[in-house]
Amino acid sequence: MSNVFCVAWRVPCPGLRSLSMSPSNAIPLRSACRDLRTSLPSWYSNYTSRRSFESLAPFTLSTRRPLRVGLNPPSPVAILSRPFSSTRSSLSESTPPVEHGVQLRREPFSADEIKAIFGKSKVSPAVGNRVLAVLQGRREAGTLDLDLPEDVTRSVRKLSLDTALKFLRTNYPLDEDAAILARIEREEAEEEQKLIRRAEELGLYKPQSGTYDAERGEKGDPSGKSALLELRKRNEARILEQEEKKRQAWLEGEQQDLEILKQQAEKNKALQTIDNTTALEARPRADPQQRPLLAWIQKHHLRGMDNDVDVSQMTNARRIIPSLAITLLIIGLAYVFAQNYEPPLKQDRMFPETPPAAATAMAIIGLNLGVYLLWKVPPAWRMLNRHFIIVNAWPRATSMIGSVFSHQKLKHLALNMGLLWFIGTRLHDDIGRGNFLALYMAAGALGSFTSLAAHTLLLKDLAATSLGASGAMSSLVAAWCMLHSNDKLTIFFLPRKWQETFSAPGWLVLAGFVAFEAVSMVTPFRAAKFDHYAHLGGYLTGTVWALAWKAEQKKRREERSWWEKIVSSD
Repeated sequence: MSNVFCVAWRVPCPGLRSLSMSPSNAIPLRSACRDLRTSLPSWYSNYTSRRSFESLAPFTLSTRRPLRVGLNPPSPVAILSRPFSSTRSSLSESTPPVEHGVQLRREPFSADEIKAIFGKSKVSPAVGNRVLAVLQGRREAGTLDLDLPEDVTRSVRKLSLDTALKFLRTNYPLDEDAAILARIEREEAEEEQKLIRRAEELGLYKPQSGTYDAERGEKGDPSGKSALLELRKRNEARILEQEEKKRQAWLEGEQQDLEILKQQAEKNKALQTIDNTTALEARPRADPQQRPLLAWIQKHHLRGMDNDVDVSQMTNARRIIPSLAITLLIIGLAYVFAQNYEPPLKQDRMFPETPPAAATAMAIIGLNLGVYLLWKVPPAWRMLNRHFIIVNAWPRATSMIGSVFSHQKLKHLALNMGLLWFIGTRLHDDIGRGNFLALYMAAGALGSFTSLAAHTLLLKDLAATSLGASGAMSSLVAAWCMLHSNDKLTIFFLPRKWQETFSAPGWLVLAGFVAFEAVSMVTPFRAAKFDHYAHLGGYLTGTVWALAWKAEQKKRREERSWWEKIVSSD
């Protein structure tokens, strides 16, 4: 039995088999080595190297052919493999080289020393030194399990060989187990290289590492180039190329936009007044790489100004009729809403502790504030330009109501919402939520339409635009003044001693507002860019509504008085 199995016999190893096992049941040598590495303690090799060789006689040196340790059966690589003790087969196939072993010292052992080592056995000094050198070489190489040279086995008996080995282990201690493991690793590496060369010859193995002249990947990666990384690089290059094309098209589109604007102005002579706007729109474009924020804003500005309507083909009828239809529809819906609205009970309201007038005003203020903030977001400009501002050249019907909630300047928003809070809430308490909302929506739409009709039909100003809740606010002021036409109205924040002096009946206050609008239309104050026609439309709507409301309330009081008289007479 080989010396590998001597180690297994000295330390029980679950993977090894005894000498009586047949080769077909043997385990792979690599598994045995792994078991040895994990099972042998550090102190055991020193202990085993000093054991007497006689106790290992059945498992040590043998003059017979050693029993081989087989590999795991069939696998594509195992078919090409050889047993662990392939050295023995190679020795039998060719003339083996002379084994000189390892000399233990510079001068050979004398005849007396040889006699002392081998005892009664008659061994010549030359043979004794030869045996000791060969055994020491086998110990260092870890090959004690292989057959000794024939000259040694013929000249020395097995008992003498055991005696010599015992002498060497006593006087020249050596970790034979470590030598065996080193030999196993060395032969495993040789076997693997043989298997690789054999597989390459059969075409079963193709090198992937740069060590075998294969193309390496990035940073010397032996796995080769990654197809995914190559695809990613190509995609990134394609995206960069597309972005560069868009950038060049954006920078080169400035002149094209200028030509388009000139052509539009030439088609309709009424649009000649927008020369300044044309110059503004044709301003130099910012480079997206140098000024990305400005370029982003400019792109959304041009997108918001993009219009697919041919102004030269649009008649005044096409501008007025759709807007008039939507305005009448809003007035009709407002009337239906006012007639059918029933205020909820206090416990059913969203904010029960908030007065109804304040809740209504805050809701309207919130909507207006939300649209104002949207004007600060460039991606929303396209939608806002279509539905929240009236463009006289190509008006959209939905802008009749959308513009009522739209403001671009904070001062404009603050003025209208201030009137809503200080006058609208008082009017709300007088007429109720249903009538208040109906008046607000109807007057806002009617004020927007009045502005559009006046600028289109009377002033022929198609370049004008308008937005804001001024028409609705004017109607609330007019309605409040007319409901309190005989009451003296004053400015509430004046000192009390001045309020009597600066007070006037409601109808006179309203007349003053209307006179201011009329004078502003024919004086340089018009430069303030007030939409006087929207204001006048709101005043007219509020006045008519207030007169109708007072007439209806008077009729109801008369009917109630008449009914009370009938009941009392009965």
